[in-house]
Amino acid sequence: MGTLDVAEEKAFEIITDIKENLNEIISEEDAKIKIINRFLNECLGWSYQDFRTERKHDNGYSDYILSDNETPLLLIEAKRIGIIDVATAEKDKVKYLKISGSSLKKASQGIHQAASYSTPNGFPIAVLTDGITWIIFKTFVPGENYQLKEAIVFPSLEAVLSDFSEFYDLLSKQQFCKKIYNSLFDQIHNKRLLLSQDLKAPLEKEDIQLSHKSEIAFDLDRVFSSFFSRLTGDEDENLLIECFVETRESRIADFSLEKMTTSILGNITPSEKNVDIELTNLIKSNVEVEVSPSESGQTIFIVGPTGAGKTTFLDRFFKKTLTNPIRKRCVLARVNCLDATGREDTALEWITERLISELEKATYPDASPSWDDLLGLYHGEYLRRSKGVDAQLYDKDKERFKEKFGQYLDSQVEGDREGYLKRVLDDVVKNRKMLPIILVDNIDEFSAEYKQKIFQFTQALRRHTNHCLVIFPVTDKSAWSFSKTDLFGIYKSRSFFLPTPSPREVFRKRIDFLKQKLAEDKFQKKEKKGYFSSKGIKISIDNLDGFAQVLENVFVDHDYTSKTIGELTNYNIRRTLLLSQRVITSSVIKIEDLIKSYLNDEPVTTNFTKFMDALMKGDYDAYKQGDNHEIYPIFQVDSEIRQSPLLNLRILTLLSSIHKNSRSVDEKHLDLQSLIDYFDAIGCSESAVEKALASMLEANLIEPYDVSNRELSVKQKLAISYRGMVHLRLASHNSVFFYQMALTTAIVDEDTSLKINSAYKAQTPFPQKVEAIRSMFLDYLIAEDHQHFSIGVELPQYNCQIELINNLNKFLQSPVDNDLVATLGEEYKEGIVKSGVIAVVDYYDASKGFGFTEVEGIDSRIFIHAEKLQEHGIKSLSDGDGILCDLARGPKGIFIQKIHDIEIDSAKVESVKCQIIRLFPERGYGFVKLDGNARTAFFHVSVFPEDKRDQIQLNQKLDVEITPDKKGTSFQVKKILSVVA
Repeated sequence: MGTLDVAEEKAFEIITDIKENLNEIISEEDAKIKIINRFLNECLGWSYQDFRTERKHDNGYSDYILSDNETPLLLIEAKRIGIIDVATAEKDKVKYLKISGSSLKKASQGIHQAASYSTPNGFPIAVLTDGITWIIFKTFVPGENYQLKEAIVFPSLEAVLSDFSEFYDLLSKQQFCKKIYNSLFDQIHNKRLLLSQDLKAPLEKEDIQLSHKSEIAFDLDRVFSSFFSRLTGDEDENLLIECFVETRESRIADFSLEKMTTSILGNITPSEKNVDIELTNLIKSNVEVEVSPSESGQTIFIVGPTGAGKTTFLDRFFKKTLTNPIRKRCVLARVNCLDATGREDTALEWITERLISELEKATYPDASPSWDDLLGLYHGEYLRRSKGVDAQLYDKDKERFKEKFGQYLDSQVEGDREGYLKRVLDDVVKNRKMLPIILVDNIDEFSAEYKQKIFQFTQALRRHTNHCLVIFPVTDKSAWSFSKTDLFGIYKSRSFFLPTPSPREVFRKRIDFLKQKLAEDKFQKKEKKGYFSSKGIKISIDNLDGFAQVLENVFVDHDYTSKTIGELTNYNIRRTLLLSQRVITSSVIKIEDLIKSYLNDEPVTTNFTKFMDALMKGDYDAYKQGDNHEIYPIFQVDSEIRQSPLLNLRILTLLSSIHKNSRSVDEKHLDLQSLIDYFDAIGCSESAVEKALASMLEANLIEPYDVSNRELSVKQKLAISYRGMVHLRLASHNSVFFYQMALTTAIVDEDTSLKINSAYKAQTPFPQKVEAIRSMFLDYLIAEDHQHFSIGVELPQYNCQIELINNLNKFLQSPVDNDLVATLGEEYKEGIVKSGVIAVVDYYDASKGFGFTEVEGIDSRIFIHAEKLQEHGIKSLSDGDGILCDLARGPKGIFIQKIHDIEIDSAKVESVKCQIIRLFPERGYGFVKLDGNARTAFFHVSVFPEDKRDQIQLNQKLDVEITPDKKGTSFQVKKILSVVA
């Protein structure tokens, strides 16, 4: 159904028809067909497929059950006109009448009948109607008899028109699925919940002022703005590709995708030797055929969370990974679903047109086929018509025949677009001996039905073409939902997972890239300007290179900054960079410190408390809501529905607990009804929970299972997002965050608000001021929370709620010894972090004297220096070695502090002969194929002696030691034993 206005116009039209034909509407069936059906379908948006009629129950048959995607939602009991009588004098307006009251006495039998069908089957709302009078009531009210509560009654058709917006909000499919009825009934049943309450913040928005900035500070803002613009890749399209953060998973995906591409190409039978010799040799010598020639197509899922860089990975694969000979033999048809309207009824037509356009551009010189090209596509029809129906015309007048055939071509090309698409694909494979690759990007935002249509359509194309590669980059949630469908199991596919990269590594690679480019760019000179800082230091800014070092100090050397910013933006890199710019240009970080860092190549002096202060304030003297940042006012209550100021945190606490104790994507999500039931048991109203969920869903603190549906509905499942996790952590552990929230959160207690304001303005030492304000704010939070929650349920699932209150109470333990450790955990305390852990060597470069390892449960790489090996009495490490060690934190992150033992499972180490089959010299790694075996193994170039690295070549034969990787799914070269001549 369309908008409310459209529905109201339709209601007026239906009611006009009813009044003109009222004498003909006699029986109950008349009322159903001529009134109720029309209201439900034409006006309220329920399709006839949603109707379930005459369903048997234990005590009778219900007239209507309305469903959404096979989920029953609403029960309606129908009567003939005249049976339902509402005893009220004013019948032209909506009424709120007690179900057991005298006004509904004559309708009580029908109400009881509807309730008896609804309650056992879990319908939250039931309707009794004869088409003229509509009685809508809740069948279950927690802790009370539903008959003692009010029903919403429209006594006449005039009442329906008079208060149509409420009628629509109650019964339209669109609004019912959003559960708007809860707010409407809460307003009637629990008047204490719904109100218009005044909220007052200690510091109102107009009290929060821009911090004073000097002239040089404003100029530096522009410099950093320019630099951050470069970091986003807006000015250099190759930056994203060159700075893709590699992981073990991405390397395996790169190599496997390339093998599949060449394998499928190898199955496209050459016609007379017109396949490029280099490609043929490459396929023949390097790539084993992984699939049978009879069906060599493949479907690939590139799976990863939002922010994992799936699109960038594929851009890099097609531009940089594939060798030129292979790349020239591929025709890439890329479809971006963000350009689609999302209409399911036109989805296949849309993707057909996009694929045709992409294939034509990639295949034909003028981006469209010539006459001769079309003759080639329809050559069979040309021959049949020349020998069959148009044989005489062909023999007499070939030009006239061609003209007529051209008309036939036009009808075929324009009239059968799917058939034309298949012919173009056949042309690519059979005549041009090239590989079509269909890449469907950004499909996550659409419904499951839409995804399945697109998926099945591409599979049909793949099966038709036989030699074809179909690639879907999708989120882990989309992949999970795909895997649960019957359709998915029909077709073979392979999946590769890309984890979300560390923002710290993103910063590191992009800053290094730009520093290199700036050093190379001889034309990047700016007009020199002299400035004087408050300390009389004169500087001139002639390029941005020095400021790259400043950013490196703040966002790379300190891993807590990139971690916090990354989580606040849900690892959206563009927003991460904008938030980083906010921090570095905040007045909290003194401009003199930046200048000194730039001039003297010294680190910017900062710590976590200072970083958080800059993050919260930005350009202002306090946190300001709506200042285009990623900080959400987590303690803010709604102005219309009474809520606990801790409700948001309580919801996030529950979802965080679910997330930590779940393994699969599905298990990490909790359905809406379970959330409501959980909080109902400790005294929180349904409407308050739903209001909080809607607000946090909009703010991306929680995320839906189905990203195509961002509205609350009975089928919705929700999980905590990275942004929600960091807000929970900051709100319950970080003193800077809590203090700024205390100053700026609008609260219902005006007296407390005024006291906090007075304390803020008082001429007292800052530590005492902070302590007093935190204490007053916490007292308010706990007191308000007690009015809404009663944790009297002694069940394990409520332990997390008790822990939340305990954590908040720690804000009274002033001063906080270490804000960084209090917020992020013991692993951020300088000194020993973990003892006796196993670190697996990713790579170790003996010539450079350092390397990196990986430890399960820690998302960043762990540094190891040669001096730690010397202390243990060894000279070097091999890739894949396990190290029993202690980890410690220093100023620049975690490193291996002491080695206890080197764990080598000799039973898993193999000495084998192999041959290099793929080399990425600019990336520093490659792959070998084991002699007489289908296995392959990964290697870093660091396993070769430094003086031999520039001599590494394709097809080079080696004697090596290999070992399974830490997951046991692939192999890694540990050591080069010899290079075979």
